[in-house]
Amino acid sequence: MEFLSDEKVILRDFIESDIQTRVRWETEETEWQAWDAPWEFAALSGKEREAALAEYIEKMRGWAEKFSKMPEEEEKRTGFQIVEKTSGEYIGWCNSYRIDEDCNISKEGGRCAVGIDLPSMRARGKGYAFSALRLFIRYLLGCGETEIYTQTWSGNVRMIGLAEKLGFEEYRRKKDYRTVSGKKYDGLTFRLNLEKFRALG
Repeated sequence: MEFLSDEKVILRDFIESDIQTRVRWETEETEWQAWDAPWEFAALSGKEREAALAEYIEKMRGWAEKFSKMPEEEEKRTGFQIVEKTSGEYIGWCNSYRIDEDCNISKEGGRCAVGIDLPSMRARGKGYAFSALRLFIRYLLGCGETEIYTQTWSGNVRMIGLAEKLGFEEYRRKKDYRTVSGKKYDGLTFRLNLEKFRALG
């Protein structure tokens, strides 16, 4: 079901046909994993990856079933799938989660953080991530969120640039918080400057 759109992208619920694409991104087109929490992927053995993938597929089937039965107005969404508007191609997703006052992920956290993934290499550098996150943030603010955060690591320069373009400002830096390919990087949390964001139009 389509929720939001602009001239570039459509944000919609997860559907069953997305599973095949997600599996391909997890097993074949995996470049995006080098940017989205690469420390998590590096820690898994081959057998652990297989088990995690099987569990993930079952979880996705549950998502598809849930959203197929959920009316648009019934429940606030915590994330959306991103579709290129012109071609209708599924290119990624955006999501939200809770963090606590120390910027740690916590289901009971009082703060809303957002993230985005565009595994499709063809979709990079065309403004889709900016459009999708802008739509998603507007949606969350419309649902009553008053503060929006995003998190990344200091080696992910593309995400840092996207955050700043949307009006996020650095809020918290945890020195040498992540290790990627044997090198230490800072953990970064940004907070949205609502005045800058709203000036985007």
